[in-house]
Amino acid sequence: MVSKAHKHPDFSALSQQIDPAWIAHALAVTGKASVRRRRLPAEQVVWLVIALAMYRHQPIPEVVAHLDLVLPDAVNPEIAKSALTQARQRLGEEPLAQLFGLSALVWDERHQQGRSWRGLARYAIDGSTLRTSDTPENRQHFGAQAYASGVAASYPQ
Repeated sequence: MVSKAHKHPDFSALSQQIDPAWIAHALAVTGKASVRRRRLPAEQVVWLVIALAMYRHQPIPEVVAHLDLVLPDAVNPEIAKSALTQARQRLGEEPLAQLFGLSALVWDERHQQGRSWRGLARYAIDGSTLRTSDTPENRQHFGAQAYASGVAASYPQ
């Protein structure tokens, strides 16, 4: 049987966008920061969980080895599969939820700089129009379509 080589996704672009201080903050806020020195500290476990989403068809030990997440140990260079599972369980979901919220906030603020529309965040504009009630306030605020003849449309849009 011929072994199919795994193509590893490029993790560098994502790792450049996630500030290590965000991970430290998420771990501190949730009380999950590593107190004792482990071969796979909490910061590395966060990276492991993120990587597992990208490398989901590959064995966890292979992902750990590819990303070189385990701290070196001259006496025992290998890490048990059970240690990886235990590390993920110790971490839990709270730090990842914190990291997601923080990164989404920062990335959104960065993306929205100078792109607001009428004070609102703009994510997409589809070119559709909405008709509103024909009131003086709505005409003042929204205006109305003007035809080539100069006649204003019946309803503000």
